[in-house]
Amino acid sequence: MSGFPLPEYRVSTDRLRIGVYIRLEGLKWHEHPFLFRNFKLSNNNQIQTLRAMGIKDVICVPAQSDILPLNETSPAAVQDNAIEGKSGEYDTAQDKTALDDLWLVKHERAERFKLRQEMISKREKSYIATQERVSRIINSIAAADLGSLGEVEEFADSFSAHFLEDAESTLHLMGFAANEETSYYHAMNVAVLSMMLAREVGTEAEEMKILCQGALLHDIGKNHPELKVLLEERKLTGAQMELMKRHPEYGVAMLSSSTTFPRLALRIVKEHHEFSDGSGYPEGIYGRQIHLLSKIVSIANVYDKHCNKPNSDDSLTPYEALSYMFLRQKAVLDENLASSFIHCLGIYPPGTIVQLSNDAIGLVIASNPENRLHP
Repeated sequence: MSGFPLPEYRVSTDRLRIGVYIRLEGLKWHEHPFLFRNFKLSNNNQIQTLRAMGIKDVICVPAQSDILPLNETSPAAVQDNAIEGKSGEYDTAQDKTALDDLWLVKHERAERFKLRQEMISKREKSYIATQERVSRIINSIAAADLGSLGEVEEFADSFSAHFLEDAESTLHLMGFAANEETSYYHAMNVAVLSMMLAREVGTEAEEMKILCQGALLHDIGKNHPELKVLLEERKLTGAQMELMKRHPEYGVAMLSSSTTFPRLALRIVKEHHEFSDGSGYPEGIYGRQIHLLSKIVSIANVYDKHCNKPNSDDSLTPYEALSYMFLRQKAVLDENLASSFIHCLGIYPPGTIVQLSNDAIGLVIASNPENRLHP
């Protein structure tokens, strides 16, 4: 069992051994070759490198150590001092090689991170520009300009090239919205998430395009005059909530006069709040009565609502949202699709704040496609 009930203390690097958890002090990230400032010693090369760098002492963290450092009078420590010396210079070519290898790994990691950040920045600009386009389309349709539905179809055609080719970067972009623009970002987010899940379960290309159109306009009914006023309310009364539940029907009414908008996309708009156990609305249908594409949009809609609430303080992290959906909403969501959604995003989706094994706080920037449990 690791961990010792002792306070942290300073220890000479001559007394270090594998299994001791240490913290470097007085060094910035770019001034040492290790990936982290706090870590457990796992090999002798790390100890050799510390000594070769001229680092005389570090902080020992007994609570996270498997073993304590050697005593000052220990024969092993005395022998180590004699062999390694205290000059802070490289004693052998092997020491220098080990140090160079550590710096190389660190630089490679830093370069990959830089390239990832540049890609995310590029995607961010594209995402914002597309969102502005989406808001114009939705506003036009809400104003009874059904000619704008052609833009929705065009958007669906080009969607894959813009956002699915780098799903990891795209996931970072969820939740940009300023509060007054949340509905438009929500439409965009649901379209993105729906397409990711659909691809995960092997949806055909033609249905993917229809899915995108339905997902993008799933909440168009909220632009009905009776409901648009309610959106300005901070909290709805029971009667107001019942009225808001009519938005799928209002959406269908707004779109059904179009001769080009796909009937299946119209069904998605109507069914995106129906649940597998029959507890949804507007009709309370259940199970196989709900189309697969509608179930996909339902899951994406629920997830984004959890992560991007009107009051950001109430929002769940991506990990919390997935956990809540799988553990608390299993009955209302299609269980197989929910499992595929978790697999698609990873247990810790990009954007998740995590505590690492060395107690450092990190931000997940990508999922590991080979092992989704380890980002």
